Amino acid sequence: MFPDLKEHPDYLNGQSQAWCDQLAASTGKYEFPWKGIYEGEAAADILTEKLTALLRGKVLDVGCAHGEYTQQWADLAEEVVGYDMTAGFIDTANRNRSSNVRYVAGRTHDGLPFPDNYFDIAYTKKGPTSWYKEGNRIVRSGGSLLLFHPGDGNGEGGELGLCFPGLFAPPSLGTPILDKVQERLATSGLIDIEMSTIRETVWIPTPEDVFKMVCFAQSASFAQFVKEKCFANIVAQFEKHAEDKGIKTTGYYYFIQAKAS
Repeated sequence: MFPDLKEHPDYLNGQSQAWCDQLAASTGKYEFPWKGIYEGEAAADILTEKLTALLRGKVLDVGCAHGEYTQQWADLAEEVVGYDMTAGFIDTANRNRSSNVRYVAGRTHDGLPFPDNYFDIAYTKKGPTSWYKEGNRIVRSGGSLLLFHPGDGNGEGGELGLCFPGLFAPPSLGTPILDKVQERLATSGLIDIEMSTIRETVWIPTPEDVFKMVCFAQSASFAQFVKEKCFANIVAQFEKHAEDKGIKTTGYYYFIQAKAS
């Protein structure tokens, strides 16, 4: 029904360095352009509630993107540091920071450029999993780490993959994300680890929003190709599967609380 969009010469894999750089060059922000209607509490709000209760001292946000989420902790902490691999996002963050907030560019695969026992708390909001062991090093003993990651079986690889085959990945088999998270936790040195799975329902209200999801952070030529070759079928499939609020999607997130040893 839909062409394999990964075969388009301008297609970039989501979350790759090139994809992030292209998004930063286009908008300066990691911000979704489509609308979503949440049914109940947004999963990320649970992380915000936990952080609000625990925040103190020196705080690290790993995978901070353009710093909008990071900046909100400025009045609650002594120092807040955002860390991200995309220089364009860091440029945006630095234009809007408070005096006790700073941003550092780098990749977690290369380690974290901070002293031992420097932070009181570190967290990631939908960020990487490759920094757990380093997190145990840079957070003081007994300090908290809050880890929030998109989980297996999310809407883009679930309901959307069934409604729009070819545009979104089909439902995934197994739990590859959870397996990687648990593997990295096992070698991290972190203690008092508690993990839960959060279920989130979001309705995608229009075909135009589906189109924006498909083209997010891709090039203008890619978006034009999708508009010409796919949009009529997107509308047809949307009308076939939509309910009153649109297309229902189910997202799963892994939320982990742990302490540095």
